[in-house]
Amino acid sequence: MKKKAAVVFVVLLNLTGIACLVYFAWLFLSHDPTVRNPDAMIPFRNWEAGGTALTAGALPLLFANGLAWLLLRGMKGKQKRFLLCFLPAAFCAVLAAVYWIGSLTWWAT
Repeated sequence: MKKKAAVVFVVLLNLTGIACLVYFAWLFLSHDPTVRNPDAMIPFRNWEAGGTALTAGALPLLFANGLAWLLLRGMKGKQKRFLLCFLPAAFCAVLAAVYWIGSLTWWAT
């Protein structure tokens, strides 16, 4: 019973992480320059907010995907299991790297 509860928790954790990944990736990839809260202390454009959230969420998503990989040991095919578990974290890390490379090199051009 405890293992089933742990699997359900990890699946829900991964689904929440993937939903956040999709939302913030959409914000970042849309490259929308509008500022939602211009009176905020640090006003972010939509694509900057998405890139910052992807940066902050890459490591927790990697941990959640690692937990899913550990709990899905019985799945046949190691490559399938690896891709299914770590593809969201890899996608998030690539988007965060693109955000930081673009943000740090904009002034050099």
